[in-house]
Amino acid sequence: MREQDLLAMERELDEVVEWRHRLGNKYVRNGKSLVAKVGTDGLEIKEAVRRAVEAIGGFAKALSPGERVLLKANFNSDDPFPASTSLDFLTAVIELLREHGIQDLTLGERSGWPWMPTDRVLRRMGVYEAMAKLGVPVIDFDNVEYADVKLEGSVYYQTIGIAKPVLGFDKIVFLPCMKHHFLAGFTMSMKLAVGMVYVVDMKHLHYDVPLKEKVSEIALAVQPDLIIMDGRKAFISDGPDHGTLVEPGVVIASGDQVAIDVEGVRILQSYGRPAKEGAVYLIEGDVWSLEQVAQAVKLGIGAASDEQIEVLAVN
Repeated sequence: MREQDLLAMERELDEVVEWRHRLGNKYVRNGKSLVAKVGTDGLEIKEAVRRAVEAIGGFAKALSPGERVLLKANFNSDDPFPASTSLDFLTAVIELLREHGIQDLTLGERSGWPWMPTDRVLRRMGVYEAMAKLGVPVIDFDNVEYADVKLEGSVYYQTIGIAKPVLGFDKIVFLPCMKHHFLAGFTMSMKLAVGMVYVVDMKHLHYDVPLKEKVSEIALAVQPDLIIMDGRKAFISDGPDHGTLVEPGVVIASGDQVAIDVEGVRILQSYGRPAKEGAVYLIEGDVWSLEQVAQAVKLGIGAASDEQIEVLAVN
């Protein structure tokens, strides 16, 4: 989609609904949000994912057989991992869910406007072919109706458009990458929800008040029941589609968007400022002071301090 076409689009959503998908974090111990971090060195990706989810309590804590489960990965662009979700990671998650009795799975996706249409991105990345082999249907959010969902407690929005198919699922699993974002500072679990937002609202997210101050508000309408983040590789600058590449070699799991993003940002910060001249780097300073995190704390999206998080380093 060309930038001029996006900017020319007008909002055409009329019906406002009271829908919410905020079922609460099931991965908690002693009042603290659990975040499991598994090193992938020497491990198959499927085993790393299994260990991460088991460490926080297992799939059954949040997901049950017979439920309709939406998977939201990160096919923002047609660039290779970590710009986009790695198919071996996505396949591993699907196989594990199936092994735990969760059979009714669907992948829903919408790419970023510079790379749309989403169909082209998914074809170039081999997503349709991979999902067909696994028997997982794919919903292209470019081609669906949108519901205007009320946001209670929002600073910047009264409503936000959410793809209508999302409203029909019992549970939602987010599968983010770990990377820098030149506007939002970083893109992990909280920003992943932009890929189910009405394209005109996506325009306003990016073009009005800075994106990093608004993106967490989407969680007032929809939050995942489980998050599994692929941090085998990451960008520490210039993201989301390219950047300074590092290899943290981890898979991280949690039920708390703030907690997992805080841990992910700290991993990126551990590499320091990139030496590359002119690199865009927006994740300096205390993670709790970064706008995306600070706004999420104000809105009550997840953990509000380190004292409310327990990080589990799993061998």
